Amino acid sequence: MSLHDSQQSTDQAMPLWQLGSGQTLRLPATRSARWLRLREGRLWVTAEGRVGAPPPEDWWLAPGQSLRLPAGTEVLAEGWSAASFEVLEEPLA
Repeated sequence: MSLHDSQQSTDQAMPLWQLGSGQTLRLPATRSARWLRLREGRLWVTAEGRVGAPPPEDWWLAPGQSLRLPAGTEVLAEGWSAASFEVLEEPLA
């Protein structure tokens, strides 16, 4: 998974997900890769762990940062303050 600061315009109308401070949301695995792009607040994201695998990584996103989730990745997101973010799917090849 990769994390970066987004330089893309956020003027386009994209569906926004919102989490209050301490609220969680499970994003199930999908067939295509996705991007989480944080618009406001702070967001903690952790990948689902698997028995016998190394512990999952954790990421803390600040406004303007994005996290790429490869296909097949399930994550749990928690608002560390009220957070709004977009979930953008990459097209299937």
